[in-house]
Amino acid sequence: MKIIYLLLASIMLLTSCQSKEPISPRFNHVVIQVSNMEKSVDFYTHAFDLKVTNDSLKHVVYTLADGTKKERDVNVVLLKFPNQDFVYEMSEVTDFDPSVKFALFHHVGIDVKDIKKAYDRAKQAGAEVLVPIRLVQTNGIETKQAFLKGPDGEIIELMQLISGDF
Repeated sequence: MKIIYLLLASIMLLTSCQSKEPISPRFNHVVIQVSNMEKSVDFYTHAFDLKVTNDSLKHVVYTLADGTKKERDVNVVLLKFPNQDFVYEMSEVTDFDPSVKFALFHHVGIDVKDIKKAYDRAKQAGAEVLVPIRLVQTNGIETKQAFLKGPDGEIIELMQLISGDF
């Protein structure tokens, strides 16, 4: 029994010491602008179990190529899903104008195992329904999807993969 314990402890030590070199290139984050940070953090943590990983980004210093420094105050919060590296970054904008849309960004997609449960939970947290749950089939892929609107009008797609792969 003692040998098994020592073997398991050695395996755990070896695997925990392995280099976790990040894959490069890889997707790192997406940024949304919000009008009310507290409201948005509350929505995303309650609707989707995102966890705040850093909420102390309040001042940024930029050093330009010529050595000139520029500074500005910010209110940025970083969130992640548990056990995932991808960052959902929110930047509070004091002069937020929901009519100003960026032409190339459309929505953020969130994979879920139970779309009905996730859909109901998001609605309960304040999401507005744009497209209710529907079945989508294309080229060997079958999913259920729904589109919701977050606190500042950002579009969120819930997707439950039924068969196939992306």
